[in-house]
Amino acid sequence: MSISDSDWKNYNELYKLALDRFCQGVLADAQTIAQNEALSAHARYATLYGLIRNRDKDLAMAFNGRRRKEVSLSLRLMVAYDLLSDQELMVLSDELRERISDAVRQPYEIEWVTDA
Repeated sequence: MSISDSDWKNYNELYKLALDRFCQGVLADAQTIAQNEALSAHARYATLYGLIRNRDKDLAMAFNGRRRKEVSLSLRLMVAYDLLSDQELMVLSDELRERISDAVRQPYEIEWVTDA
């Protein structure tokens, strides 16, 4: 489904904001993992490896392929990953906000790996 020129312009601004927040979140989680000396170096490495692998998949789903027909899915994922506030989404048309209204916010949590 096509979107208006104004929604496309606003989406591109939201895209930049959400991408930066996504990357900041990954870097912050990586730092938390690396500094957790309660775990062995191997457990921290395994946790960090899993984090990067999983978040890279999410990054690709939400941010790769910037075409107008993919805007609704991309925005749904940005909302699900808790990267954009409801206030920030107000720049979008009512129609586009309605299309993404089914997105459920699920903020990230670190999936820790412990030594066996």
